[in-house]
Amino acid sequence: WTPAGSSCVPLDPSGAMWTKPPPEVSCVSSSVESFYRGAVAGGVFGLVFGPETGMGLMAHVMAPFRPALLAGSWCLLTSFSSCALSRDGLPFPWNGALSGLFSGAVISLVSRWPRESTAWTMAGSSILSVLSHYATEGQSVKASERAE
Repeated sequence: WTPAGSSCVPLDPSGAMWTKPPPEVSCVSSSVESFYRGAVAGGVFGLVFGPETGMGLMAHVMAPFRPALLAGSWCLLTSFSSCALSRDGLPFPWNGALSGLFSGAVISLVSRWPRESTAWTMAGSSILSVLSHYATEGQSVKASERAE
């Protein structure tokens, strides 16, 4: 059942969660969704691995926000640049590597980290991005095989 006059898009029958956004969805829109996913994951990380027991109440309350902001920002930047590069025709390993380098550089520059930290952050971000893209591509392939 759909309300009269609504323009609903049919769901993807494959049920794949990590597929690429369709061309009619902007890169910004899909990246904002990635920001929220990353923020939730970072917030859970901040709750589980919060400050030591000797810290005050405010330290415990604020503990999830910094990791949530970091993880959400990384996901947003990586998703946006990967979407833009993919739509421009850059293939799998290169779009993930460049997206990771970009997000690591932006986060390092905004955080004003030293050059050595920036280099390691960019490298680690690039590796993490390629691994997450590899997992995404694997899920997309499995989902398309199930749909057939």
